[in-house]
Amino acid sequence: MAEQKKIIRVLVLSDQVNAILYSPDILPRFENVDLVLSCGDLPFPYLEYVLTVLNVPMLYVPGNHDRAMHTFDGRTIEAPEGAINIDARLITLRLPHVRPLTIAGFGGSMYYGGTSNQYTDWQMRRRIASIEPRLLWTRITTRRGIDVLVTHAPPYGIHDGLDRCHQGFRSFLSFLRRYRPSHHFHGHVHPAYGYDVAPKMYHGTQIRNVYGYEVLEISI
Repeated sequence: MAEQKKIIRVLVLSDQVNAILYSPDILPRFENVDLVLSCGDLPFPYLEYVLTVLNVPMLYVPGNHDRAMHTFDGRTIEAPEGAINIDARLITLRLPHVRPLTIAGFGGSMYYGGTSNQYTDWQMRRRIASIEPRLLWTRITTRRGIDVLVTHAPPYGIHDGLDRCHQGFRSFLSFLRRYRPSHHFHGHVHPAYGYDVAPKMYHGTQIRNVYGYEVLEISI
């Protein structure tokens, strides 16, 4: 029986297309990645390229700017083919030689104008409540919190902005306190905006704002 690994390498993407990842250079540089997570606002063909070349599972949530794409030949692309949408979902992911990982996701941003993928904090609380039975069952059966939370927007007061669009969700704070993921990855807040986006710890969860990409090791 193969020995289980204690660390996995995760490529986290968000908000900005990176030329290296969208080129043949991606494979030699990232061939040891076990998992790809996308925090949103990235073109579907870009995600499909990364997924196809690296050939590892990709989980994603939509950003506030993500919409169906209409191609020149009349096709409509609703989602990146082959990737798993975890928006308002909790999934158990099984990778080779690793214990099962529990990963939850919530896409979109704070409501600021009435288009899709925008939510009030009350609406986000309702979305969290929709998966609460599975969250509670997972906590009971595994005797630990979930492993990773993936969102597009940040939690309130951590990495977020003052304007309505970039304000974080208070409901994410209560989620983090209750379910204690080891990592929370989000995007949406670009470093150029001037806000403090350095990694933060909150009740045992490491919160990282990702812009472009990061390769991170997760202990499990």
